[in-house]
Amino acid sequence: MAISSDQFVERLRSVGRRGGIFLDFDGTISDIATRPELATPRPEAAGILEGLIRTYGIVAVVSARPAEAVRSLLRLPRVQVFGLYGLAEDAPPSSAVEAARDAAHAAAEMVEGAWVEDKGQSLAVHYRGAPDPILAGAVLSERLSAAAAAAGLTLIPGKKVLELAPRNVPGKGSVIERECRSRALEGCLYAGDDLSDLDAFGALERLREEGLIAAAVAVRSDETPSELIEAADIIVDRPEGLMRLLARL
Repeated sequence: MAISSDQFVERLRSVGRRGGIFLDFDGTISDIATRPELATPRPEAAGILEGLIRTYGIVAVVSARPAEAVRSLLRLPRVQVFGLYGLAEDAPPSSAVEAARDAAHAAAEMVEGAWVEDKGQSLAVHYRGAPDPILAGAVLSERLSAAAAAAGLTLIPGKKVLELAPRNVPGKGSVIERECRSRALEGCLYAGDDLSDLDAFGALERLREEGLIAAAVAVRSDETPSELIEAADIIVDRPEGLMRLLARL
């Protein structure tokens, strides 16, 4: 349901502390980097997020990264961080993830430039550095799909990354629904740029049916999936476009 950004800004501002701002990190607050540890928030992000904290009841990052990794990059203690799609990060890795570890590394070794990020609760195989990312993605998808099926895991696709995660992974949408309901929020925004953000967009649709003011914002770039853009209420171009929208809130 496409809506005017001007109209949404006015409506969300009207609920003030009863509103929430939820954001992805990579490709949303930060530009996409060649490796996760090289990503940095947009220069203007800190000031804008601090301003939002003073206005709204919650400002949070909901990320596929481990929460501590986001905190170390963001360095804004008052911004809440929910990592690993909402998985409990202090729990030991599941036996299914342990069983797939060797297969994930074996798949990565087959593709030049691919490598495994061990998140504890999940395994992400990155291939942004591959000479032919399209071919790399196809090879890795076949191998990792088989590994996921054998271990009882799910395979989550992303921007030049494939992630093996437990089948009961909560998803970003579950985090947003939980926080909105527990805080009795009357309005919220979620912004993201990848397929995993569709789960959050679905949560916003359910919350909107319950009467919340809600908008799903797609952060568009050359790599943003068409499915996400089609599902968005508001589309902005790249993280700098999102920063301009957030500054108006």
